[in-house]
Amino acid sequence: MRSSAGLLAVALAALPGCSRGPDPAPRPAAARRDGGSDPSARMEAPPHGVDAGTPRTVRAEIKPLTRFQIVPVGEAAVEPAGATLEALRARYVAYGFDLGAVLPLPAVRPADCAGLLTSRVAARGTLLVVAGTVPCATPFGAVNAVLGAGMVPLGPLGPPGPVAGRRLTALLASLVGELIGLSTPCTDGRACCALRKAPDLRTLDAQAAAPCPAHASELDRIREAAGMQ
Repeated sequence: MRSSAGLLAVALAALPGCSRGPDPAPRPAAARRDGGSDPSARMEAPPHGVDAGTPRTVRAEIKPLTRFQIVPVGEAAVEPAGATLEALRARYVAYGFDLGAVLPLPAVRPADCAGLLTSRVAARGTLLVVAGTVPCATPFGAVNAVLGAGMVPLGPLGPPGPVAGRRLTALLASLVGELIGLSTPCTDGRACCALRKAPDLRTLDAQAAAPCPAHASELDRIREAAGMQ
């Protein structure tokens, strides 16, 4: 019996398909018998340098600011705000300046200028003129480059009248310059300064009376880049 069992084992081992040798390498799932690839297995390759697992983002183009709206906050700010338009249009030729509808002062005054800007600004190019005093990070106003907006509180400019009006116009013009990209190196604390950063009224008046000599050529380049000339 043992001899018969051994002969049977040898016979079975000799049959095709009964070898215990290594299995053939598996064929890739995407391969076909005709040598092509399986369309259902194809995947679109991501762009060069982009991780396939990274979600793609859509970037919206931000156009240069060419129009500004002076928005009074509080009835007491309406007249001073409107009085700045002619001078702003003369200084920034080809830019648009309009007086926006008056906004009410908030029932609960924001803790600072940043809070008022985020709660009241609805569009880029908005410049708030606020009746009264609001604490700002800089003495005479604030700029938010992300919002494309700024503000000037009237309280720190002194009593209403021609002097306060000139200061307001100078500050708004300086805010516009910051927002469109004019440089403000503030050389020696006297020339080319952002007026909102002046430490006191005396310094503000002195800086406002000394225009930055580089701004004229810078403004020409900015207007040209924006297609305004």
